[in-house]
Amino acid sequence: MAECPCCGQGLPDDGEVRIDLDGGFVVANGAVARLTEGEFNLFLLLWQRRPRMLSRDQLMAEAYWLRADDEEPEIKIIDVLICKARKKLGPTGIAIDTVWGRGYRILPKAEVEA
Repeated sequence: MAECPCCGQGLPDDGEVRIDLDGGFVVANGAVARLTEGEFNLFLLLWQRRPRMLSRDQLMAEAYWLRADDEEPEIKIIDVLICKARKKLGPTGIAIDTVWGRGYRILPKAEVEA
């Protein structure tokens, strides 16, 4: 059984995906993925729109629209954050798929297991 990264209590392993909005972590398949703020924001955007694909431009616009300064980071930051989130989400069984030349999406569980 996975343990909560905040309090250390056991987390249920019932096949459900649990997302802690305050703690920035995802629990699934008996594993915990703790994501940085940027990784978690992109994960949430993709999760809320699954199985639809979002382009890098869409992710950038959604993730950085509340930025206090006027400078947006380079668009390559989306690729970097997705790469890091993939590694952390791997043990949970949640897969972020690249739609080559178009964007990213979270695959339905049936497609991940196939």
